[in-house]
Amino acid sequence: MTDTPASNNKYIHIFLGILVTVAVLTVLKLSKDVAIPLLFSVFCFLLFSPLIRRMDKLHIPRFISITFVMVLLLFIFVAAGWFIVMTVDTLVRLIPFYTDKVISLDRLLSSKVSGMVDLPAGTSFLSTLPFNWSDLAISSLTSISNKFLSIAKLAMLVFIFLLFLLLERQSFVPKLLAAVPRNKGMKVAVLFERITRQISKYLLLKTVISAMTGVMFFLTAVITGLDLPILWGVMAFIFNYIPSIGSLIITTLTIVMALIQFAPDWTNVIYVAIMTISIQTILGNIIDPKLQGGQLNLSPFVILVSLSIWGYIWGIPGMFLSVPMTSVMQILCANVKSLRPIAIIISSGKSYQRESDKKNALERYLRKQDKFKRGQNPSDADIHQAEEAEATSNYHKGDFILPENFGDKK
Repeated sequence: MTDTPASNNKYIHIFLGILVTVAVLTVLKLSKDVAIPLLFSVFCFLLFSPLIRRMDKLHIPRFISITFVMVLLLFIFVAAGWFIVMTVDTLVRLIPFYTDKVISLDRLLSSKVSGMVDLPAGTSFLSTLPFNWSDLAISSLTSISNKFLSIAKLAMLVFIFLLFLLLERQSFVPKLLAAVPRNKGMKVAVLFERITRQISKYLLLKTVISAMTGVMFFLTAVITGLDLPILWGVMAFIFNYIPSIGSLIITTLTIVMALIQFAPDWTNVIYVAIMTISIQTILGNIIDPKLQGGQLNLSPFVILVSLSIWGYIWGIPGMFLSVPMTSVMQILCANVKSLRPIAIIISSGKSYQRESDKKNALERYLRKQDKFKRGQNPSDADIHQAEEAEATSNYHKGDFILPENFGDKK
């Protein structure tokens, strides 16, 4: 049995798609000095979009709204730079104090373990490390200071890119409609609007949840007496943007810091552990999903894979951008017929649940109307009425829009 020309073309298209994907990722990795600030500016634009739209509704002049957003962003950048400089300076001054704390903790843990396991006298866990941990801490802080100019350069590029994006905001959609064929212009415009609104909502809600997490970590540090409470609050705010791994990293760092500072007084260590884990559990697993409402419809496994891929390509900045970029890719794939299977694979699977619920609703409706008989197919009117009833439910909330549904969405 030989393969048909159609199947051969299908395999060729798949192979070419893989090659194009690898080529694009390679180009993005090589051009990260330009691509990273460009994408950060785009997502800053999406983050401020709800504020700009609200100011437009209030008939605030365009010049004033753009100036307000740029001044706000400049204030954030200056505050972030000041915080980095002050934090690094404080940590450098506190290194001798924490060095003694770490050595005392090492002796305490070594003696505890020696009482349970037969270890040579004078055993030290720190001595088994293949590196000098105190020198590593100092060099890490020094590297942050050395990278401050590169961070400032990144912020400046983001600032400039965002300014021009805001200046061209109102002319982009008309240009988009004029650039594509007339029969596809409105579909592309609706697709663009869907992407911007969905990513804007995600970034806004993620910022709110991250701010709540940062405030709770700050209060935890203040209540328990943990040093540098502002540092832990800001780090919790920042790391919360990295899905799954970010919350694990900041929680672990906070508990380790509490262990170093408070040991052998284990009470505060336990308090810090309980409170930080509870904060991440409540905000990350209960409040965040309820606020997002399945907005992105992405598989958790796909999110982790995306985190790994973009982290490899762009490092830490790629981890922050991984979820929004994967969501954009899903929406685009969902609206290209040949790529729709990819959108389904990376989704959370709610679309399958929705189809099952629709079938069950149709069956319940037909049984209620006493028309569900063996060998008798439902009429078109029955199916249409059942689907209309199903459309009023919430099964499809948060799913991406397929092309045939554009006319039904306002």
